[in-house]
Amino acid sequence: MDMSANYNLNNDQQIDRLATALSSSVRRKMLRLLGENSYSVLELASVLNLSVSTTSFHLKFLKEACLVQVVSNPNKRGNEKIITQGLASVNLNFQAPLHYKQAEFIYNVPIGSYTSYNVKAPCGLINEQGLLYMHDNPNVFRAPERLSAILLSFSRGYVEYSIPAFEYKDKTILSFTFSLELCSECPNYNNSWKSDITFWINGKEICTYRSLGDYGDRRGLFPIPNWPANSTQYGMLKKIRIDNTGTFIDESPVSGVTIDDLNLCAEDITTLRIGIKENARYIGGINLFGKNSGDTEQDIVVQVCYKTQ
Repeated sequence: MDMSANYNLNNDQQIDRLATALSSSVRRKMLRLLGENSYSVLELASVLNLSVSTTSFHLKFLKEACLVQVVSNPNKRGNEKIITQGLASVNLNFQAPLHYKQAEFIYNVPIGSYTSYNVKAPCGLINEQGLLYMHDNPNVFRAPERLSAILLSFSRGYVEYSIPAFEYKDKTILSFTFSLELCSECPNYNNSWKSDITFWINGKEICTYRSLGDYGDRRGLFPIPNWPANSTQYGMLKKIRIDNTGTFIDESPVSGVTIDDLNLCAEDITTLRIGIKENARYIGGINLFGKNSGDTEQDIVVQVCYKTQ
């Protein structure tokens, strides 16, 4: 039985799956074990000292890359799953020509340019002159001056942005990426204040990022003017990418939502929602940083890669 595969650089989907599968040292150890023996999921979990759920999570990526096979083995206790080696070798040809051209659309989204919101106090908007009107009044988020905000915060709810999609409408989308600086929100600051921050695109939940704190132990690299030293100062820059293999935060896989699930090429507008779910484990609010505040010089930056022919 031939257990090898030949890929070239036009096998985008399979190479992406292969790269994702091999990016984890745990999954590479699984492959070394399976190169010598077959295991049930329970046996493999025991050898690796992992839970069955964690083992199954890693096996999913190996199976998608065709690196392992799952064989049913009926026994007295039911239908046991046996994991065996899939591909034993992969040959990659780097000289394959690209059969299509691609382009990239980049769009900067000011944090105050949300087109929909529903936030709960504590909340606030800050621009370069300082606090906009007053703290803890959600109606401030209606004010036209919101467009000048360089920091916004709220404890519950969401803000939603509308991104023009005219340039990539009716195109084949290869990836959708957005990056932003954010952290949790609590009174003053607390570097250990957790918050589960969720993202939606076109109404589809794509992933949740667990912020580990509301950071204020030092000034940001771009200090917020007229802002007290005992309040939030900076966040973490996070990059979320969705392609045909799944969703990634800072290149680590976090969900199985793919680019095909988002219906990006069918509408004139793409919506990006950032918020806290009512049933989140850690409801710790959001601080969202705009251009030249916190530790970065950027607003929310959206990058869409698509085929042009």
